[in-house]
Amino acid sequence: MIEGQGELTPRRCPRCGGLMIKPAGSLYYWHADYNHPPCDITNIVDPPLIVQTLDEPVEQDEPPKNKRQRK
Repeated sequence: MIEGQGELTPRRCPRCGGLMIKPAGSLYYWHADYNHPPCDITNIVDPPLIVQTLDEPVEQDEPPKNKRQRK
């Protein structure tokens, strides 16, 4: 691995399929090669990791199925 490259897992551009890298300390993935196929994407933001703790209640949009409501 090249020093300062950062991310170990390679990522592909969703539009052109070109290899993308994430430099150390950066929030963005950039095309690794200047000769990548033409596309409109210059960089991709690394999405934040969302972790749900046990202290937070689980949100339910729908009532549980197969349970009859008592009146």
